[in-house]
Amino acid sequence: MSVDSSTDDLVPEDAHPRAREALTDRFFWDISDVGSPLGGDTGVEVLDALRDYRAEKPKGDPVALLDELLATWEVANEQWDAVSEDAVQALGADDEHSLLLRDEALLALTFAQIVVEGKVHHELRRRALLALKRQSLPALLHGWGDRRLERAARIERMREVLAKSWS
Repeated sequence: MSVDSSTDDLVPEDAHPRAREALTDRFFWDISDVGSPLGGDTGVEVLDALRDYRAEKPKGDPVALLDELLATWEVANEQWDAVSEDAVQALGADDEHSLLLRDEALLALTFAQIVVEGKVHHELRRRALLALKRQSLPALLHGWGDRRLERAARIERMREVLAKSWS
């Protein structure tokens, strides 16, 4: 699996075969699209971090990698199960940056693991499904402006992918 820095896309042909089979929508592979789980600076950084982590710790726990990344970025690593509108609004009011970046990093790591390894750690998958539920709340979709319907459709597509067995 590689990212060619001269292009704006992942190279699906170099990804795990299960990733190519499951990630059929173009947005999954576009690292320049912040609406992609692997898009934008966070997505690329997390993908690179997973590759480096696997080189150092082939059997390491990817949740530990997520913990390390969040600590490095000084992002709150708590309340993963908050999904109600009230709880999410309270989290956002307290620390919106952490709420958004935490979900972004989690989704990036979850889909990076699919791309690189063709599987997803059970706890990452559980948290990612909760993050997608959070991200589908009207208050968070509103932040996408005129792209909110596209974002909602992508969230649903990510949920469909994660609904499959990834062990």
